[in-house]
Amino acid sequence: MANDSGLDTSTARLLSIGMAFLAGVLAGAVLVAAVPGLLGGPVESGPDPQNPPYTTASGGPSCFDGDVTPNAGWVHEVAVGDSYAVTLNATVVHEPGTEIRADVIPRSGNGYELALRTESVTPDRSFECERVHTEFSMAASLPTSYQRLIVTMNGRELVGATREDTTGDLYPLPNPLNATR
Repeated sequence: MANDSGLDTSTARLLSIGMAFLAGVLAGAVLVAAVPGLLGGPVESGPDPQNPPYTTASGGPSCFDGDVTPNAGWVHEVAVGDSYAVTLNATVVHEPGTEIRADVIPRSGNGYELALRTESVTPDRSFECERVHTEFSMAASLPTSYQRLIVTMNGRELVGATREDTTGDLYPLPNPLNATR
């Protein structure tokens, strides 16, 4: 028996089964790609709680004349999927021959410290001033389990904030941040 397409019934049935099988394979591939861990593979779970990723950037140093950009000192955190994005911006006043460094340090009770510090360096150039300033920025990705954020400068606590929700929060930092004491 033949149909109008020029295929006999058994060929058309076999072609239909083959197309249904192909559609099932494609749907399964899309499902496996869309749901990580479905086949026992790794599941994205956000940043490593013991070693969260972070980056820093700075501009300077240059002689500090007492002039600062208004509202330039802050730290901000907000939920972004499987992590919390934390950013920091500060004008840091420090002694010539030092530069600003930072780390993200896990603390007890699901807390994290953004630990800013000055380190002695051999300067590329000499300064004719007693204090210099550096524009310093930092960004980190913290796990969703984090509860407390602390910002320190040379071990001195500047901000201590407890996370209450997933909306963005902005905390002021001293402006400028004085690292000479």
